[in-house]
Amino acid sequence: MLDTVVFIDPAVVAFFRDEMTLVKINAEVDTALAREFAVSGYPTNVLIHKDRQEVDRIVGFAPANDFVETLINYGKGIGTLDDLLNKFKANPDRVMAFEIADKYKYRGKSEDALKWLDKVIASGSKTDSLSGESRISRADLYRRAKDYDKALREFEAVSKDFDGDGFGQLAEIYIPICYKQKGDTVASIRAFEMFISKHPMSEDVKYAREQIAKLKGE
Repeated sequence: MLDTVVFIDPAVVAFFRDEMTLVKINAEVDTALAREFAVSGYPTNVLIHKDRQEVDRIVGFAPANDFVETLINYGKGIGTLDDLLNKFKANPDRVMAFEIADKYKYRGKSEDALKWLDKVIASGSKTDSLSGESRISRADLYRRAKDYDKALREFEAVSKDFDGDGFGQLAEIYIPICYKQKGDTVASIRAFEMFISKHPMSEDVKYAREQIAKLKGE
C-alpha cells in the first residue's frame, strides 16, 4: 500500500488495525518502489498480496466509507481488474471497457489502456460522451508518454469534433500544455491566448494567463 494520507477517520483506523496491514510510503523518496507500482499521482493506495502481486488500487481521495467498502470488495475480488475482465468476456459493455482502460492506465500499462479505449470508441459514435472521455484519455496517455505530436493530433481532433462542448474545451487547454512540454514556447503562448479568447468565462483562464506570464518570463 503506497499512500500519502494520514488517516484520522475512526472507521478507517479500525479497518487497518483489524483487517489489513497499512504501509505508508513516501513515493518521492522511495522512487524504486514508486516505479515498481507505477505511482503517478497522490494519493495512490495499492492493495497487494503477500507475494507483492497487485490486487487493485484506489487513486485519488474517496470518502471514508467508500474507501473502506472498495478495499473490502477488492479483498473479495469484486470490482478488481481481473473481475472486470471476466465480466466483460461474459457480457461486453462499453462502460466496463472504459473502466478496464482506466485501471490499466493507473497501473502504468499504457498499451493495454489504449487498446481498451479503442474498443470503447469503436463500439459507439466517436462523438458521444463516452467516446469523448475515451479520446481525451487516449490523448493524455500519449502526452504522458511524451509523444507530443501524437497527443496534439488527438487533442486537436477532439477540439474539432466537440467544438462548443466540454470535451472540446478540455482538449483546447491541453493543446498549449502539450506545446509547452514539447518546448515550443511560441506555439504554446499562441494556443493559450486562443483559449482565453474563445473561452473568456472558463475557470481555466486564470491558469492560462499564469502560464503565458511564465512562458514570457514575466
